[in-house]
Amino acid sequence: MIAKVKMMLALGLATVGLTTLGTAGAADVRLGLNSSVGLGCQIVGGRVGFQEGRFGLYGQGAYCTSNVEGKSGTGSFGGLVTGDLFTFSNVTTYALIGAEIQGSNTAIQGGLGLRYGIALLPVEAYVEVGAQRISTALQPIIGPRLSVGVNYRINVVNLQGQIPEPLKFEDGETTQYAGSAPAECKLTPEQDIASARGAARVAADEGLGAAAGAYGAAYSNVSYKVEITSVGINGNVGSAGGKVTVSATQNSNGERVSGVYGGTIKLVRSGCGWQATGYTRS
Repeated sequence: MIAKVKMMLALGLATVGLTTLGTAGAADVRLGLNSSVGLGCQIVGGRVGFQEGRFGLYGQGAYCTSNVEGKSGTGSFGGLVTGDLFTFSNVTTYALIGAEIQGSNTAIQGGLGLRYGIALLPVEAYVEVGAQRISTALQPIIGPRLSVGVNYRINVVNLQGQIPEPLKFEDGETTQYAGSAPAECKLTPEQDIASARGAARVAADEGLGAAAGAYGAAYSNVSYKVEITSVGINGNVGSAGGKVTVSATQNSNGERVSGVYGGTIKLVRSGCGWQATGYTRS
């Protein structure tokens, strides 16, 4: 029974990623699938991009249906630039502008987008709304555009240096500090450590909450307690070690099961704060 709770926790937290992007530190590669309606290609396409801080650059390609009987479709290739506007909880809004070639025609587009993701999970959903102008030999065609899709995020590098392995900790309440927050943040080492600790706790809460929801059919009355027992900071990277006590009722037989699991959350500096980029069980 304990093994089943362990599996639930592992599946909920073992994936890595990040949801909110700050002004410094973390960089993402995004691999996505999307579909467009309106003046879009109206078929599934692919997207790959890179984002550092608030700004991203993406390339995308798709096969466009002609929507004309007896006429084959064409390929569509282009790119877009995005800029994050604001983030609230797990939602980030952004502006976008882009251009693409659709067969023998060119098109430009612009609009607003919304991304939704959960801390420590590398998959996020997005929706984009806006307008598109297609240039043709006769006259331009202007109309709305809606695009929906899903991204797989890979946190690849801290642009101020490679992200090292997580710091190692001994049991007990410990801290290691060999970093410095940006001068404009005016943070003491104690405040910087507290910020890292808080970011790790928020990420753990969101990951555990997602796991509890995902396994609702198998377990009910899930409860958990997160304890952060160690924090280490080295420049713009850090890690927080601790343990999680999980208990739940197994729906198949009503039995109460529980377990205690240790692990380390990796962190990267984001502006004056921190964000989680991964989890390792110990």
